Amino acid sequence: MLQLGHDVAPGADLAFHTAIGGQANFANGITELAATGSNVIVDDIIYFAEPMFQDGIIAQAVDQVVADGASYFSSAGNNGRDSYESAFNPSSVVAGTAEFHDFDPGAGVDILQSITVPVGTQFIASFQWDSPFFSVSGGAGSPNNLGIFLLNESGTNVLTSSNFNNIGNDPVETLRFENNGSFGTDQFNLAILNFEGPNPDLLKYVLFGNAAINEYDTNSSTTYGHANAAGAEAVGAAFYLQTPEFGVDPAQIEGFSSAGGTPILFNTNGDRLLEPEVRQKPEITAPDGTNNTFFGGDRDGDGFPNFSGTSAAAPHAAAVAA
Repeated sequence: MLQLGHDVAPGADLAFHTAIGGQANFANGITELAATGSNVIVDDIIYFAEPMFQDGIIAQAVDQVVADGASYFSSAGNNGRDSYESAFNPSSVVAGTAEFHDFDPGAGVDILQSITVPVGTQFIASFQWDSPFFSVSGGAGSPNNLGIFLLNESGTNVLTSSNFNNIGNDPVETLRFENNGSFGTDQFNLAILNFEGPNPDLLKYVLFGNAAINEYDTNSSTTYGHANAAGAEAVGAAFYLQTPEFGVDPAQIEGFSSAGGTPILFNTNGDRLLEPEVRQKPEITAPDGTNNTFFGGDRDGDGFPNFSGTSAAAPHAAAVAA
């Protein structure tokens, strides 16, 4: 990212702080960069457990430095519209005290959602619902406890799950799965259950990696967390050869570039807003697929590696600001 920034703005002074080490370290890094004189800040990191419907500590740090005069750019993400969202639809199908979510929006009932995970690939699903985060607001935290499960193709066996006790904690589950070839298929099913508490008015998961939703796909927003902060410029990506400079007008968005529209439902005190706040995200698009010295494949055939993704678009935009 610094290479791309230097290419566009070679006279700019450069500074770096890692975003690795947890959300608190990321937030502290943002404020430390601003405190030491960085007035244009850019990142390309997301933590899967960043709140979707509330501004977490990283988003709050972004808003703080922007209020103090800095400009902040963040990659919108590379998840396209690989997201499902819905109200929790009671199915009347129970497992013990837990009730399954009904994926079928019509008169039928379907407690399983078919997905494809190609052999040799893996995916992560960040699953959340409309309850306040204890880690953001303190107080009572989540009043409900949901879980997300991955089952085999026939829906008879649970292969993996994320089902921590969310009561009084954060309304987030992170499901991870790798199809190592031992299952003999690339077809699987997702299930969502409410174990305790009120049914959510909105639940949502965003897919990272190599999974495709086969049915009941809502093609929903995938930009969330601090890139969705009011003060952040979320940056989408267009391959540089698909821009007006190279004869394509308007520029063509990369198919993987994340879509915005994730609503903010709670303030930082955990109070539900009177109306959802839907922020205009991404605000801008910048080029990706340009040269660097070491990262990525040779996408344009000029003998140099090409850095692709919104991770490359964001530093281009930040360098223009610089």
